[in-house]
Amino acid sequence: MDHIDTFTLLLAALACFTGAYVQTAIGFGMAVVAAPILFYLDPALVPGPLMVVLLVMCLVNGWRFRKGIELNLLAPALLARIPGSAVGVWLLVVLPIKWLAVLIAITIMLGVLVRLKDIALPMTRANMALGGFLSGVMGTSTTIGGPPMVLVMHGADMHRIRANLAGFFVVSTLMSVGALATGGFLTQTHLELALPLAPAALLGNWLAVHTLHLVSRPIMHYGSLSLCTLAVIGMLINTLS
Repeated sequence: MDHIDTFTLLLAALACFTGAYVQTAIGFGMAVVAAPILFYLDPALVPGPLMVVLLVMCLVNGWRFRKGIELNLLAPALLARIPGSAVGVWLLVVLPIKWLAVLIAITIMLGVLVRLKDIALPMTRANMALGGFLSGVMGTSTTIGGPPMVLVMHGADMHRIRANLAGFFVVSTLMSVGALATGGFLTQTHLELALPLAPAALLGNWLAVHTLHLVSRPIMHYGSLSLCTLAVIGMLINTLS
């Protein structure tokens, strides 16, 4: 933890605050916003510390939307996420840092494409399972597991999407935390790095709940997509140069 200075941690906390606000608003997006910024600030912050912060956020949102969670709908996705998480840990073992950056970039741009093009797949059991598996792979290796599930659920009512994504992310993030710990990618040092970031995420969540009525959906929608795109460009320039 000594090599990360206070200013860097403050910037990381601001990224988590912003990501938490976006996730509370649209059902996913914390890791999409925060992961490239944290990776740019210091690769040690991804995936371990960010995954811990994401778990805190998921528990809060899962409790808030608990009455709308459909376990029968989510079961295929959650079962398929188990092998997906194992593949995600394997990628962390075999991929060098620069290729992990590329993987994060591809994952984020998939999320941007889903939101821009309004792409949606039928919510069949097979598609839910495929979404769960890909979410496990990408979520464990990069912390960005939302886009595959959003791709499958994107055509549903917004409240239904929020509730079921919240339920899915509670269980799936717990899986990823366990997989990272088993693979040696979540240690006491990572937990210490997460400590100053979690309160910032909770503050973003709280602020979103109390101010969303003041922010128009187009501003939130396109603003978050623009931020994601700029973060990806900056991260790739820094990592691959």
